[in-house]
Amino acid sequence: MWGLSFVWLTKVIATFGWVGGVSFRAAAAVLILLVLAKVMKVQLQYHPEDTKHFAILGATSVAMNLGGMTFALSRLGTALTAILVTTIPLYSALIERVWGGIKHTKLMILGLWIGFGGVVILIGLSSQQINSNFLLGFVGSTIASFGFALGGNYSKQKAQHIGAWEQTIGTFTFGGLYLLPFMIAVPIVKTPTPASFGWLFLLAGTASALAYILYFRLVTEIGATKALTTEFLVPVVAVIVGVVFLGESITITDLIGAACILLGSSLVLGLLPIKRNTQVELASH
Repeated sequence: MWGLSFVWLTKVIATFGWVGGVSFRAAAAVLILLVLAKVMKVQLQYHPEDTKHFAILGATSVAMNLGGMTFALSRLGTALTAILVTTIPLYSALIERVWGGIKHTKLMILGLWIGFGGVVILIGLSSQQINSNFLLGFVGSTIASFGFALGGNYSKQKAQHIGAWEQTIGTFTFGGLYLLPFMIAVPIVKTPTPASFGWLFLLAGTASALAYILYFRLVTEIGATKALTTEFLVPVVAVIVGVVFLGESITITDLIGAACILLGSSLVLGLLPIKRNTQVELASH
């Protein structure tokens, strides 16, 4: 859903702009979830002391993440923005080390260097013209990745007692409100049509409402960094969709950079069976 959402997002940005695209998307997601909760008889529980958690999650997981990513998408295009999204597990691992005191193995440190090396390759050897517009897009993407990683870790550390439905509704409520004032500077691009609202609600219902409920459940069950392995499929789907449906091009440099990021993230997350195979070999000797 997150991979496909890049196509829907381009449709939404074309009408609502990058700020309105996030704010209205958040409002639509909250509306959809409240209606579904009513229909499905989901008992939503709200405690006033949880408001601060929603405020922080809204700032990180929506305002920073979706705001930064939508801003980047309007400047970098689908393929490059989607590839840079895969740096989220790298930021999450760094946050876990600082916040949770988790020590990194040599393989994890190597993975961090390889992953961020992939980012250097993407930016330094990009087929796009390196100008202020490109650099602003990269900054937006960095804010998005760091914000989502920070929000995931905060959810695991501080908001694990809150249900996935409640977290999603609270997060989008605050996240949408944070960006709403910026519409003064970045107004709606053109008058919305019924089709525009259709794309908006499709984006909000899938990539926001449903996807975030599943994500917050994963964070509770397996932790923030491991939950973010779902981001590995995002560039695969998004790049294919960008090339096939949006007419974007992908270069060998882009693929090399993406491969480095994915390899680095895999090492950080311990997904490669390197350590296990080494132990088996030692045991056999």
